[in-house]
Amino acid sequence: MELHQLRYFVAVAETGGFSKAAKRCYVAQPSLSQQIIKLEHELGQELFERLSRKIVLTEAGKALLPRAKLILKEAGNIKSGILEDVDSGSGTLSVGLIPTIAPYLLPGSLDKYHKRFPMSRIKINENLTERLIKSIVNLEIDVAIMSLPIDDPLVQTKTLFDDPLVLALSPDHPLAKSKSIKIDALKSIPFIALEEEHCLGEQIKSFCYEKQINPDIICRTWNLSTIQQCVSFGNGISLVPKMLVMTDSSKSCEYREIKGQSPSRAVVAAWHKDRRLSKLALEFISIVNEEYNSLVESN
Repeated sequence: MELHQLRYFVAVAETGGFSKAAKRCYVAQPSLSQQIIKLEHELGQELFERLSRKIVLTEAGKALLPRAKLILKEAGNIKSGILEDVDSGSGTLSVGLIPTIAPYLLPGSLDKYHKRFPMSRIKINENLTERLIKSIVNLEIDVAIMSLPIDDPLVQTKTLFDDPLVLALSPDHPLAKSKSIKIDALKSIPFIALEEEHCLGEQIKSFCYEKQINPDIICRTWNLSTIQQCVSFGNGISLVPKMLVMTDSSKSCEYREIKGQSPSRAVVAAWHKDRRLSKLALEFISIVNEEYNSLVESN
């Protein structure tokens, strides 16, 4: 009997179907079904009645469910329990950050963290939202710094701060003469967009749709630094997070708020809902929040 088999079993029991459970666990349905069958063979009991339109627990399945949940919860707490010894500065912390946050908050946060916990080892996973959610669900990382929305019932979040999005344009752009820009001014200007697989790219797309703007997208990129370069050369304009602006020492771009319409993203800490955060994880979350506030105060 393996932990992933119990995780799949609980997912089927809670979602009521193999396809929904496979989606929740980020595995192919045939693989999940095969592991459930292996678990049933090992226990010598059928765990589900596979009816024509729904899946229901057998008596054996009902007996296993609370035990499986307890085992999974305890397994998730083992690592957190080991990390409790913060006073000695020991332990390993595994954190994730999305690419539109990591370059701006991670360097200062790591510096503060290592000064406070020099004996601790920290592992970093910079990745897209969907992949970080998968790592959280599979208990591969302790906590992630991301932005909403996060649509997974196994992920718990805590809002840290709102990060405004501002307009980036070249110093020579006509709009750079204005202190703030009206939303209608963006309708006919070439736009440089972040790929929608980034949650920030999807958020910007939703904002434009909500404001009935259909931007003339001339470039799509995976990287905010590429957006900065393209904007600085006058190739177009873009929306970028304020944390980028606050850490930009190049002065190659001008940044302006959208008058009365500036969007923002909610930056959160995210972790598995059944997992108790270690003291090191809680300290890291606090340090990230502190780092952002320091940037705000210094600008």
